[in-house]
Amino acid sequence: MNNSTKQPMNTRALTSMFMFFSFVLLPISGIPLHFTRTSDGVEVLEQFLMSVHNVSALIFIISVVIHLSLNLSAFIKYITTKTSEYFQFRKEMFIALITVLIIVGLISSHVFHIR
Repeated sequence: MNNSTKQPMNTRALTSMFMFFSFVLLPISGIPLHFTRTSDGVEVLEQFLMSVHNVSALIFIISVVIHLSLNLSAFIKYITTKTSEYFQFRKEMFIALITVLIIVGLISSHVFHIR
């Protein structure tokens, strides 16, 4: 007699695995993509890396939305109970936000430099 029963698919675990693997692919494809220069030999590699990066980002975003919808009640409960805790650190939040915006703005501003 076979006592093993098939367990149903755990959609939360499946969504988490999609998020994890697509998240791992993002820097693996994004970092080399940043350093590739379009030339005859590199163009195919650049297109491949861009495709991997874009599809990974799309899968990641879709899985995050699904993950949030599956865990919406727990997420809302967590946010409402922790909100007062987070706002105790208003000065720290403000400094961190401004610092991140300045760093991202400075590093990203190279796009607008005229050659």
